[in-house]
Amino acid sequence: MEGFKAKEYKIFELFDKQWAIVTAGSMAHYNSCTVSWGSLGNIWGHAGHSCPIVTVYVHPARYTSEFLRDSDIFTVSFYPESCRKALSYIGSHSGRDGDKIAAAGLTPVTMGQGVTFREANLTFLCKKLYQHQFSRDDLAPEIQAYYAAAPQVYPDFQGGWQPHIVFVGEIMDVRDDR
Repeated sequence: MEGFKAKEYKIFELFDKQWAIVTAGSMAHYNSCTVSWGSLGNIWGHAGHSCPIVTVYVHPARYTSEFLRDSDIFTVSFYPESCRKALSYIGSHSGRDGDKIAAAGLTPVTMGQGVTFREANLTFLCKKLYQHQFSRDDLAPEIQAYYAAAPQVYPDFQGGWQPHIVFVGEIMDVRDDR
């Protein structure tokens, strides 16, 4: 973790500009999806110690959300621009329908008890600390309108919409090949 603290990360650009892949499960059975909503931060530190975290937001319609809900460990990985096409493929195909990782040309590798990909140039291995779906009623009116404008993208499978699930993970290890 020492390298994590010493290195500068452009946290406001990582998710928005680079996108990321969140992966949960074991090497024998895992799933991944592309995410562009996320953050790095600090929460629940105790006795003067920080607790560095990664937060990602995954819609419940995504197959990966099932793996995230059932797993105690997940990874969040970032990639060089040369992998943009692979991230786009992973973000537009479901693991329910086949091996999208192989089709995207990525190589799965273990990282601790998690799964990441050889092509990643930055991966955070996370221990899940929290998960919860946002409450529709607690969202600001403009955010409710955002979801309501695209029920096909954020389906509740009853003709309406539902918000994302937030997953907060403590950063246990970092692999930085940048």
